[in-house]
Amino acid sequence: MLRQIPFFKLLIPFVVGIVLAFSITSTLSTISLLNILLACFGLVIISLSIAGKWHLRWIFGISITLCLTLAGFAITKNHIGSTLIESETECTALVKLLEPPQNRTSSYRATARVTMLKSNDVWNSIDEKVILYFSSTDSLIAHETYGSILAINVMFNPPPKPLNPHQFNYRQYLERQQIYQTAYVAPEKWVFVTNNPSRVRQLAYSLRNKLLTIYAKAGIEAENLAVLSALTMGYKDLLDQETRRVFAASGAMHILAVSGLHVGILFSTLSLFLFFLSRIKKGKLIKSAILIAFLWFYAFFTGLSPSVVRASLMFSLVVVGMSFSRSTNIYNTLSASAFVILAINPMLLSNIGFQLSYFAVLSIVFFFPYIYKLAYVKNWLLNKAWVLIAVSLAAQTGTFPLSLYYFSQFPNYFLLTNIYAIPLAFIILYLAIALILFSPIPFIFQGLSWLLNNSLTALNFLTSLTESLPYSTSTALSITAPQLVALSLTILLVAIYLESKKRSLLFLSLSSLLLFFGLNINKHYITISSNELTVFADRSATLIGYKHANRLMLLASNGQIDSITTKHSFALNGYLNYNRIKQSNVSAYSFNDVLKNDYQLKNLSITQNKLGIFIYAKGKTMLIPHSQNYPYAEKRNKLDVDIVLLNANSPKLNYLLAVVNPATLLVDQTVPYWETENIMKTALREGLVLHVIDKQGAYSF
Repeated sequence: MLRQIPFFKLLIPFVVGIVLAFSITSTLSTISLLNILLACFGLVIISLSIAGKWHLRWIFGISITLCLTLAGFAITKNHIGSTLIESETECTALVKLLEPPQNRTSSYRATARVTMLKSNDVWNSIDEKVILYFSSTDSLIAHETYGSILAINVMFNPPPKPLNPHQFNYRQYLERQQIYQTAYVAPEKWVFVTNNPSRVRQLAYSLRNKLLTIYAKAGIEAENLAVLSALTMGYKDLLDQETRRVFAASGAMHILAVSGLHVGILFSTLSLFLFFLSRIKKGKLIKSAILIAFLWFYAFFTGLSPSVVRASLMFSLVVVGMSFSRSTNIYNTLSASAFVILAINPMLLSNIGFQLSYFAVLSIVFFFPYIYKLAYVKNWLLNKAWVLIAVSLAAQTGTFPLSLYYFSQFPNYFLLTNIYAIPLAFIILYLAIALILFSPIPFIFQGLSWLLNNSLTALNFLTSLTESLPYSTSTALSITAPQLVALSLTILLVAIYLESKKRSLLFLSLSSLLLFFGLNINKHYITISSNELTVFADRSATLIGYKHANRLMLLASNGQIDSITTKHSFALNGYLNYNRIKQSNVSAYSFNDVLKNDYQLKNLSITQNKLGIFIYAKGKTMLIPHSQNYPYAEKRNKLDVDIVLLNANSPKLNYLLAVVNPATLLVDQTVPYWETENIMKTALREGLVLHVIDKQGAYSF
């Protein structure tokens, strides 16, 4: 079988090289990269010189494998760059907006490219992507568009590193996109210079705005407009968090991510419209050129997401093969598309969308025939439903391990969801195409508007209904990297068995599955047997969590009890998922509750007096002073405490040290930067052990 998919044999060593480049964190100089590429060239020469000698074919194979591994390594290291912008230094720069500024909750956000940087009164030409944040009250920035060139005066900073246990690594996420600096631009610190957009990109943004205008003219608004924009254009800025949550929990999120489903529908529709070209001389070549051009314009239009690029490249390869009357192997086409995409941008290997896209398609292609043959359905309508179920099961088979690893949850009713979501997605896409084509004809336009609006309403209603059903989502299902490998290996061995029918593979797959469950039991035992108290990093409030087995007690300095976990989700979600703590096992309290009542829980005691809140856990005492006018600053015997936690409401440190003698001084993120600097100086002078959460991360014991 491997002989029919040569690109797969080329892809594996290339991917190994990329993984090695990710694993080896040290940077390589340009000379080192050139030496690696020269070694690759030498291996190619050696391979070509012995290609015709059958007895030396193993040397040829090893040479090509090493060459591809080194090539993957060198290309990846070349993409893993470093910043040329000096951090925490005020500077003037010229930047080009790579997208229209997006209106977020508290700011405008835009990806930009720095083209000129002023240093020591000298303008230097550079080329580096950055993320810029503008004030939410800056009315002028809202009118800027893609291609706007701005002069800015800012202080660049690297993206924040994760400060909480198991928190999403936003810095690494941006670095994989070659973004190493961010900056806040005050309203008075930027001016518009000119506009210099790329014509293709500008056309894409212009077309998107025209489509949004057509949708608005059709009376599509609010949630329906947000879903339609995401489904047809990959434009997700209008989706609110609740809509995202409902679609994810019901198992319908995949239809909002423009992918092969959408590309396939548009491809088949356009191919149908161009049927007449097949009857003229060189019509096949003309039709192929039009289809490929359309595919890649749509890929640009939807933002070049990995799933769309994969689908566009695959369809392009199929079109090329058909135009020359050549049959294609789907596995070889998949491998070729992955090889080309990774050769252009190897950083996509770590992209979740890239991984899910390829594993889903590969799993559907392989497992669907086996699943579909499990039942014979004679009725036409029921057979279509069975096809959807079989496709859904096949896709989940391949993506299930990745979903657990990245999202720690599983939509239990995904089969039910796909029975209505995929047909409705087809209907909505075709109605949207018709709406655009017939927008100049009022009476047809009105009819299509009504149908499209009601189809969207039905989709939103059904997904909400599915999500609201009991046990719609299983949560707290996190798995470790070794578990991911074990579960994926189990599925791979079952797939190989289905092809080869070797019983030994069943025993190996069973062994791999037992290893997965063994690792799962070990993780569960470690989780439930450990207790810890953690002071989390959070700028909006002092946030303390006490974990006992698979339960968590939260204590926050502000906020309503029922909204604490939601308000601080960015700080808490990674911790909750890793420790497999369900939301139902989280109890939240505010400081006001503690000030009114003492709390006595297993291995935890919380009391309060005029000095502040005392937390006793794991044999240690933590004091949280809660009054800026400290009442006990007169001479007296100092109180020994293990930890003193300072926050925005704490008294002056010199007043505090007159009363208590802390073994460790802990400063949370609510303390202003300048006050933290003063505390650091005092702690150094007094010889105190200091832990600053803003610099060192969350504190646990």
